[in-house]
Amino acid sequence: MNTLEQLMEEFGFTDDEISYALDKAKGIILGFAMEYRARQVLESMNFINVKSVDLPTHDIEAEKDGRRYFIEVKATKKSPTKEYSAHKIAMIAKLGGTHLTLLMTPKPTLYLTEDILSEPKRILLKFFRLIFAEDLVDLKDFLDNDKNRKIVTSYEKVISSYLDKIPNENLLDIVKSVF
Repeated sequence: MNTLEQLMEEFGFTDDEISYALDKAKGIILGFAMEYRARQVLESMNFINVKSVDLPTHDIEAEKDGRRYFIEVKATKKSPTKEYSAHKIAMIAKLGGTHLTLLMTPKPTLYLTEDILSEPKRILLKFFRLIFAEDLVDLKDFLDNDKNRKIVTSYEKVISSYLDKIPNENLLDIVKSVF
């Protein structure tokens, strides 16, 4: 614990002050430690160019077999994608590669994020991917499905915030027709 000893010496912190600080920072320390461990796990899985990033959509970027991956690291025993908001889903859809979720407990397990999302979030992800890919035909077919349309309309507030990011008028017209 050289860092703690250095802090104690440099600033004159007591054991109680350091204990208090460590208790308050426990979650942050856990997160960074798991991120470090996750990088090692990914390297053992033959990912290359593994680097930590501080983005709302993912913690790590890496490559494997010529493909780019965006990896969110989860240290929780709860549902790994429960707190993925609709806004986060939209941001994930814009990424130029595959989004993965690395669940670190009880043992490291790597999932294609899309496979572990709830059905409504999976549908929302596909909706945004079709928009950002400018796929008019598939978007129209996707929204012709009543179930998809109903789920998409339930996310109206989030979708409305992305209307100005829709790349062309024809796509925008299709999206607006849902609301």
